[in-house]
Amino acid sequence: MNRWICAVTVMAALFFTGCGGKGGEKKAFASLADFDGAKIASLSGAVFADFIDPVIPNVNHVYYNSPADMAQAVMAGRADAIALDMPVAKYLAAQHPGLVLFPYVAADDRYGFAVTKGSQLGVKGNEVLERFREDGTLTKLESIWFGADNSKKALPVLSHRADFNGSAGTLRYACDVTSAPMSYIGSDGSPVGYEIDIVSRIAYELNMNVEFVPMAFSGLLPALASGRAGMVGGSMSITEERKKSVDFIGPNFEGGIALVVRKDRLGK
Repeated sequence: MNRWICAVTVMAALFFTGCGGKGGEKKAFASLADFDGAKIASLSGAVFADFIDPVIPNVNHVYYNSPADMAQAVMAGRADAIALDMPVAKYLAAQHPGLVLFPYVAADDRYGFAVTKGSQLGVKGNEVLERFREDGTLTKLESIWFGADNSKKALPVLSHRADFNGSAGTLRYACDVTSAPMSYIGSDGSPVGYEIDIVSRIAYELNMNVEFVPMAFSGLLPALASGRAGMVGGSMSITEERKKSVDFIGPNFEGGIALVVRKDRLGK
């Protein structure tokens, strides 16, 4: 009996030590340095590790298919934190009372739409996006899609161009739709969000119709490479590595890589 009790005690001690603290206590996070050795969840196909590893050593990256799956993993203790783009991280934390946004970003980041390298769509799309930046359209869209008033969150009905006829073709935009408020599925089952709104407006200004194709993030760049999509996005980071094979329309938003943790693990 004594040997059995001893064995159970040792196993319990090993279990609780593996959970990140003495006596079963989880490690609290007060600075980025506290994530040394942590298990951080990311979306499959995302490149957050490229941004995080130079800042936080020894991170164990684990991958999931959606922010909802990552939230469940953190709440269940299977991961210590979630890495997301800042707008998406804020939205996720707001939707889950047990989670909180960590106050320091792991890295600055810029998001854009990927297009085939050397395409005129990239050139013309950037010209339109720059007009949106200069005339305040992007600022207006941020206030709508990142705001709390859901009644304003609807795609625009554009009619200011008398010569619009869609004769320039159809822009097939493949996007990850698990990244609210950037791109997600609305109440009517169609993609909506900040980036969806921008793409709608770019297509209209280029005299193109637009078709939205929901797709897992990991499949976006392969879809572009194969020609199944003419533009792809969904909080897609503009990186030097990606720019070797694609061009970007953007940035459409400049933010950062944010971390989301359980509220009971946020240190002071």
